[in-house]
Amino acid sequence: MEILTFLAFYIGGLSLFIFVSLFGDSSAFRSTPVHWLHWLFTKGCCQGFWWLVKTVCGRGAETQLTYVSKYCCEQRNPVLQVFYATLLGVSYYLYCRDVFSLLPLPYAPIWHQWTGAAVLGMCLLLMGITSYVDPGVVTKDSENFHCSLYAYDDVTNTQKDCETCHISRPARSKHCRICNRCIARFDHHCGWVNNCIGLYNIRYFLAFLVANLVLCLYAVLLLCIVLKGLLDKHHMWHERRPWQTGGLAPMRRPAARLLQWLLVYYSVPVMLLIFLSIGTLLIACFLGYHCSLIVKGMTSYETFKWQDYKDHCKAVAQDSRPAVSLNTWQLWARWVESQSVKKQAKQHMVLNIYNQGAWQNLSDVLFPKHAVVSKQD
Repeated sequence: MEILTFLAFYIGGLSLFIFVSLFGDSSAFRSTPVHWLHWLFTKGCCQGFWWLVKTVCGRGAETQLTYVSKYCCEQRNPVLQVFYATLLGVSYYLYCRDVFSLLPLPYAPIWHQWTGAAVLGMCLLLMGITSYVDPGVVTKDSENFHCSLYAYDDVTNTQKDCETCHISRPARSKHCRICNRCIARFDHHCGWVNNCIGLYNIRYFLAFLVANLVLCLYAVLLLCIVLKGLLDKHHMWHERRPWQTGGLAPMRRPAARLLQWLLVYYSVPVMLLIFLSIGTLLIACFLGYHCSLIVKGMTSYETFKWQDYKDHCKAVAQDSRPAVSLNTWQLWARWVESQSVKKQAKQHMVLNIYNQGAWQNLSDVLFPKHAVVSKQD
């Protein structure tokens, strides 16, 4: 069981690191250990590395590091796109060399080579489409049209001018400091496609996520079928052990022995299975998160604004209540007090005016009429 324990800790630690790095900055994790770990993995480690470079290598290396940091973090660049394409290429090469070469096997015919290549090509195609499709850039010519799409709720969206673009910023839009342009119904800037995700390309971004989820899930299922076929082919499910009568009887091998055998003779497929399983889980969570926001009529950027608004309402409700010495209350009384504050805060909150119902919200994203109208306008 030592190898299973090691794999469990390895997969769990790697999954935690990736999850915290990608989602730890979400408003849902504010004031939690997840948010602190996200700061440690991203900013904390970077600051420590920055200090180490400055101390050991001097100001010359610090200047070069500053230039690289600004290029990677504050400008549009294809770094993550190149990394994504390289990751797909290396993974596909290993898959062809160590998995497709084993076909055909029971329940795994040879045509999986072509279907796998087709799904991989669809991922790259959708990445290109999402990268080059207009996300909804607000210009002086389209300013009036975009301003007519959504009303200001004076909570998360207030009427203001963009000092950089010199236009009246429409509701639900934001000026992206990386792209240096205002984006209608801004969701977030995605480095994986080197483009903002906004009004016109979010449907392609969702299709890109779905394609990657299908690719990872397809690869995982095929790997499971291939590995099972290998175990069947080599008759590894059972072994013959001495029985009480003195003869040999078939006994089912423990899972640890089977996994050890696979790691010895087919280590690359097993590692690919672990890597792709983690990728499948993370992409599924990310896609589910975006789908939940769409159903609620929200964007990723608006979740932070709504969290700030909730914190403000909670602070107002807390300030309106008389101060009580905590030494005179028991733990249960303090919990009841906090629940009362939350209820009072909810009474002061306003509803999301952009939530028009799940189907209408989904239709507005997947089948936007705005793109057609804006071109005619």
